[in-house]
Amino acid sequence: MRIATRLTLLLLLAVAMVLAGFGYIRAQQERQRLIAELEQEVGVLGNSIKLAIEHALRSRQPQDVQDLLAEIVRDPNPVDRIRIFDRRLQEIASASNALTARIEIPQAELTQAARTGETRIRFVETSGRPMIYAVLPLKDRRGGISGVLEVTHVAARVERQIQQAIQDQALGLSLLSVTIAVVIWLTVRVSIRRPIGRLVRTVLAFGQGDLSRRIELRRRDEIGQLATAFNRMAEELQKAQAELIAHGQARLELERQLQQGQKLAAVGRLASEVAHEVGTPLNIISGRAETIRNALPPDHPLEQHVATVLRQTERITGILRQLLDYTRPRRPAARPLPVGPALTRLVELLEPLAQRREVALTAQVAADLPSVLADPDLCQHVLLNLVTNALDATPPGGQIHLSAADGPPGPSADAPDVRPRIRRGAIPEPCVTIVVADTGGGIPAQRLEKIFEPFFSTKETGRGTGLGLAIVEDIVRAHRGAIEIASAEGRGTSVLLYWPAAREPGEPGGIAEGVTPNDTRHAPIAATDARGTHA
Repeated sequence: MRIATRLTLLLLLAVAMVLAGFGYIRAQQERQRLIAELEQEVGVLGNSIKLAIEHALRSRQPQDVQDLLAEIVRDPNPVDRIRIFDRRLQEIASASNALTARIEIPQAELTQAARTGETRIRFVETSGRPMIYAVLPLKDRRGGISGVLEVTHVAARVERQIQQAIQDQALGLSLLSVTIAVVIWLTVRVSIRRPIGRLVRTVLAFGQGDLSRRIELRRRDEIGQLATAFNRMAEELQKAQAELIAHGQARLELERQLQQGQKLAAVGRLASEVAHEVGTPLNIISGRAETIRNALPPDHPLEQHVATVLRQTERITGILRQLLDYTRPRRPAARPLPVGPALTRLVELLEPLAQRREVALTAQVAADLPSVLADPDLCQHVLLNLVTNALDATPPGGQIHLSAADGPPGPSADAPDVRPRIRRGAIPEPCVTIVVADTGGGIPAQRLEKIFEPFFSTKETGRGTGLGLAIVEDIVRAHRGAIEIASAEGRGTSVLLYWPAAREPGEPGGIAEGVTPNDTRHAPIAATDARGTHA
């Protein structure tokens, strides 16, 4: 049973008991009032009859006394029986109707009235019939007691009036009970059941992990105080949850950095061993192949094979150099670098490659854009990697657009970018956002999560080592910047570089010129990575 239903029933039971007790008391009070009124009426009537009978007795006219008694008892007079007793309490005259046939007055009442001369009025119930009788002393001319007068009235009217009063009170109390019951039900429903229902639903939502739910109650009673305390507890729990999530993310980041360090250590050992074991034979192979090519006459059939050997040797040497550069720390020498000229030089450098692949390469930078704080060589290395990857991912007829803006880009109301995103690093304040966007095939969501992992590549075998974006990430984060990739399969890819903006001299915040924020492990090598499909 719900608490609201239980409370309603208890209140109704209490109200019913109180009203029943009140009705009983009121019924008894009404009964006493009616009896008292009737006793007073019988007393007045008895005194009037007493005077008439005393006058008739003094005139010594017995027949007149009998006629008077018969006339008084006749309907509709309120007297049902009259009896006259002499001094010895012998009945000398009487008149009555059928209602008083079995009614007997105690002899002691007559004796007491004859001896003391007091008038006695009583309400009694005999044989299940209520009645009121008055016993009055009769006096002679000298004031002595000459007899006793009995006046009896059957109080049927009193019982009818009492029953009618009880019925009226029962009807009134019933209506009052129904009204109170409705008021109690509505009050309990509005003031208790609904707020408790909200509290229960909110607690259930909390149990399912939704800590944003609140109880909206504008009340100053205990339930309102409970709702306020609950909301305060919810806010504290939400803050604690946010702190736990932040701590968990920080811990995951530390674990990731530890794993990255372990990978770098393994790669460093591998690179050193490979460079030692493979470097010398490669140099010998390259030298001997170069000697053979120089010794061959022009248009010799073996010249093409020798050229292939030299190209593959250079490729292996480049891979070894990437491995060594990935594990070799280098501190960036950051200084203010204008973004516009850097992007213009990059477009000029890669325009021939873009034309061969039939891809439109454009750049657009605002004139008042602040400079970024970066190492020019490392910044160019980052942009070369990104644009080269975009060229590999964009089919003929596609476009690659380079742009830069002051601060992080805001959400677009016209065409919001809902593609999946992955970010590394924290966006600095202030920053300049450099965007490299292409219209290529995009990156599947399951591969986007692994895009920054070393040695992960989506290019064909032999076209990339999977170190390009890992190197780019480390360079950007070494400058205290952030990198974000938004991509979806069939919808192209956008790479956003959040680079720290260079402050004016004396301006607070930012990174000062010449500061080396973090270590990086790369040299300015135009090492390409896989993206595209991208990697």
